[in-house]
Amino acid sequence: MARLEYITLVALCAASVSYTITWAGIFSKLRDLVSKWGPWFEDLIHCPYCFCHYVILVIMLTTRHIGDYLVLITDVGLYNFLFTWFVIVCLTSLFHAVMLVAYKPVAEVETFRRLKAEREKEKLNQQQQ
Repeated sequence: MARLEYITLVALCAASVSYTITWAGIFSKLRDLVSKWGPWFEDLIHCPYCFCHYVILVIMLTTRHIGDYLVLITDVGLYNFLFTWFVIVCLTSLFHAVMLVAYKPVAEVETFRRLKAEREKEKLNQQQQ
């Protein structure tokens, strides 16, 4: 696998994972739980950009032969690792932008569904009182 292919695939994977965890309804309970740990965790679990840094880091640290895929701009391995990490973060951000546009109609429907469910719950509570 070539460097560019690796960088693109990691960015796509990280964009998908970070967007899903920070936005999708299926992870809302997890986000609520993590948000209670403090403001730093709340920011992290609700921001795809913030969360993607850690997703990418985990992917890079668990990739076999990571040295073969680093963008080599110096003789210092740590610098090459950091440089590659942030190149992937940048590309992931571009994928997030596309995902936000693509999923905007879904988010609008989801918001409408949640608001409707909350109104119905309020009506039920009022009827029980």
